[in-house]
Formats: sequence, C-alpha cells, structure tokens
Amino acid sequence: MFSLIQKKLTDVGVEKALDSKKVLQVVNLSPSESWVEKIVRVHPMRQIAYASIVQLVVFGSMFGCMAINEEIIKAL
Repeated sequence: MFSLIQKKLTDVGVEKALDSKKVLQVVNLSPSESWVEKIVRVHPMRQIAYASIVQLVVFGSMFGCMAINEEIIKAL
C-alpha cells in the first residue's frame, strides 16, 4: 500500500517537473527538444533560407521600432 502511494506521489512530482520545464521553455522562448532535433534533419540550404527569413523579420522589426521611437521623440 505504501509503495503504491509513494509511486503515485512520484508520478505527480514527475508531471509537475515536466510542466515546470514546459513553462520555463515558454518563458525563455526556448524550443522543445523535438523541434531542435528536426532542424538537424533539414537540408542545410533550407536552414539558411529559414535563418535569412528570421533575420529579415528581426531587422524589419528593429527598423520599425526605431521609426516609432523617432516619431515619439519628435512629438515630445
């Protein structure tokens, strides 16, 4: 009986640990392990294409934020 209760408690502890790990991944914007493993299987040129698109989006976002900040500063 005690081992059954202990097993249930450890199962709950494992589930809580997995949930907290998922929460930390979301908060830190960290991808899951399965997603990272899938990247390795992708052709290198496709990886470069994806990285270029992400880089352009980040650059565009930075440019947009700078333009917004400039307008805010002009208004002050």
